Amino acid sequence: MSTFYQCGEGYVLDPETLAQEGVASWVPLDGISAHPKVDQRTGELLFFNYSKHAPYMHYGVVDRSGKLVHYVPIPLPGPRLPHDMMFTQNWSILCDFPLFWDAELLKRNVHVTRLHEGLPSRFALIPRFGQPEDIRWFEADPTFVLHFINAYEEGDEVVLDGYFEEDPYPPPLDNADGYGHMMAYVDEHSFKPKLHRWRFNLADGTTREERLDDRILEFGMMNQSYLGQPYRYAYSTTSKPGWFLFNGFVKHDMLTGDSWSLQLPEGVYGSEAPFASRVGAVDEDDGYLVSFVTDENRGTSECILIDCKRFEEGPVCRIALPHKISSGTHAHWADRSVL
Repeated sequence: MSTFYQCGEGYVLDPETLAQEGVASWVPLDGISAHPKVDQRTGELLFFNYSKHAPYMHYGVVDRSGKLVHYVPIPLPGPRLPHDMMFTQNWSILCDFPLFWDAELLKRNVHVTRLHEGLPSRFALIPRFGQPEDIRWFEADPTFVLHFINAYEEGDEVVLDGYFEEDPYPPPLDNADGYGHMMAYVDEHSFKPKLHRWRFNLADGTTREERLDDRILEFGMMNQSYLGQPYRYAYSTTSKPGWFLFNGFVKHDMLTGDSWSLQLPEGVYGSEAPFASRVGAVDEDDGYLVSFVTDENRGTSECILIDCKRFEEGPVCRIALPHKISSGTHAHWADRSVL
């Protein structure tokens, strides 16, 4: 399945050849968001979409045979721009952030975002096959979140990990050749995403928040077989200030708070690095980060493997690519058993 930043069609690709097979038959009229999630335990795909007409958001479930088996409205006060979602064993988590279209400009079909002061962040927890009346809304500090890492249930709480933006409406970058406003939205050192944890208490309806790391981090990955369940390890990218370029990786032990860093050489940039379990893996971090790397110094590219047990030692395998590729963002690892 190939999806895009904003809501649109979901395109089916052959998993072996990547040949295009057209739009998925189940995609609703309002499309699907860029970040649907797959629960590997059930084979279900969970997704949301959003639009400029009421109810402004929907949520759905597609079963492992590719059939849309659940699709319900998630009523919002107006058009919003959420980018990601997450799920646990029993709940799906959707978002309503205060960064969204300027309503007056939108009436003239001008699409400009702004931060709406005084509005909180809101998180909708809905049972996987729940109805609108089952939604539990939780308020939190105002921000915008591009990407979450994982979520799980712990007693009366639903725990959600992701990247809290300290400045979701950053000023334009200087010296960006007329693209300062656009570049500020892709420069992580402008919008300042930080590793963050939200705890939603189902018993009393409160939200607790916790900063887990004060470094500029984003594009997190983890062992996908633990998605929606308690987990221990997360992997983030670091970025070059002023650019949309990844220059390193950080591994976090979410249990102890320890972390390990790997910096790429100057002028060498990686891609979001999915985790690939080692064949015969014995625990959660027994595997590799896989990243495509572009060396601007030599005009070459390669695929690298980082042993997550020996994270700071650098790549344990480097595969030369036949030509230089552009720097990339999202990636996903699917081994033979998943395919």
